[in-house]
Amino acid sequence: MGVVGLGAGTLAAYGRSGDVFRFYDINPKVVELARSEFSFLADSRAQVEVALGDARLSLEREPGQNFDVLALDAFSSDAIPVHLLTAEAFGTYLRHLRRRGILAVHISNRYLDLVPVVQQAALALSLELRQVENEDDDEAGVYRSDWMLLSASPAAFEGKLLKDAAERVDAAPRVKLWTDDYSDLYRILK
Repeated sequence: MGVVGLGAGTLAAYGRSGDVFRFYDINPKVVELARSEFSFLADSRAQVEVALGDARLSLEREPGQNFDVLALDAFSSDAIPVHLLTAEAFGTYLRHLRRRGILAVHISNRYLDLVPVVQQAALALSLELRQVENEDDDEAGVYRSDWMLLSASPAAFEGKLLKDAAERVDAAPRVKLWTDDYSDLYRILK
């Protein structure tokens, strides 16, 4: 599994023995804090790797990683890295996925509606698209989390868990395709 955006490293908690989790983060301080203040990386049963630097540039330079899942978890703050949401960036991500691999884009954001941006990229690249949403559960300490799942293969969504949790997204996107030459944050303000 590849993960763009380390944060505290919480996704490493899902790692099982034999798994490899490769995190990409641009900020050395984030990596330092994830290792010194949190134990998710150290406690993971998976082999954990951290690639320091801009994730898109790192992925462009690396040979195909053959990820089952590549999670983009870098868009929940007030300032999002737009260059990670362009058609060209999505093309790079696809090069790193297995044939039935899934690109999982964490779209939870208080100020921006990222759904149409991801929809437009899926349309442009002829990808299957699903959305998974969960609600807050204060008692369990769970915060709302919304994800868009993309794959070149419809078979990626045939498993029972994904069939039950993921909804097909068919609405026409209301924004133009974002590219390295064009993006429009104003159009996706909530």
